Formats: sequence, C-alpha cells, structure tokens
Amino acid sequence: MTEPDWLSRRTPPPPDELATAIREALRARDITTDAPSSMELLETAQSLLQKVLETECAAREAALDLLTADALVTYALEVGNEAPNGLGDFSARALTTLANAGAEGDKTFLDAARGSKC
Repeated sequence: MTEPDWLSRRTPPPPDELATAIREALRARDITTDAPSSMELLETAQSLLQKVLETECAAREAALDLLTADALVTYALEVGNEAPNGLGDFSARALTTLANAGAEGDKTFLDAARGSKC
C-alpha cells in the first residue's frame, strides 16, 4: 500500500498503533490494494478473530487483535455501504460470515471456540 493509502484517508484516521496493526493484518493475507473490498476487510477480521480464539484470548496481547478485528469490521461496513446495493445487503452477509466463522468444515476453529477462555 502506498502513502497516503486508503486507511490514511479515513476520517478520523485510526491511532498509529491500530493503523499499523490493520495494515499488517491485510498484508498477512496478501491484500495490498489501495482500496480493499468490503469482503477482504471482513475476511481479514474473521481471520483475526479465529487467531484469537485459537490462542490464549484472555491474555492482554489479544487486545490489539480484537481491536483490529473490530476496526476491520467497521471499515468493511463503511465500504459495503458505499456499494450500489448499500449497507443492507452487505451487513446481512457480514453478520452471517462472522456468526458462522469456521462452521464450514473448520473443526479446529469450533473446538477452539468451545474451549476458549474468551
């Protein structure tokens, strides 16, 4: 992503540490476009939530991942709202995606969620 990237253009901009975490999460999924799609943002948030549930999510270190996932969902909804079909279609898809995270054959995620300390 180049500067100023899409995140730098958000108003208000996120705090520096959160912006860095968002960019790192997107890079980890090879999302380097200047304008990530709402689904790319949502799926990145989902992968962070999965990471937290598979690890010691009660630990303080999980806080930044949780804040990052929250910010990514917020940005996904904002981007989804800008689409021709508007927020209604995307928000329903987003809720389903997050509610069913890992349900499509990812037993590891479900087992981690059941045994998590979250």
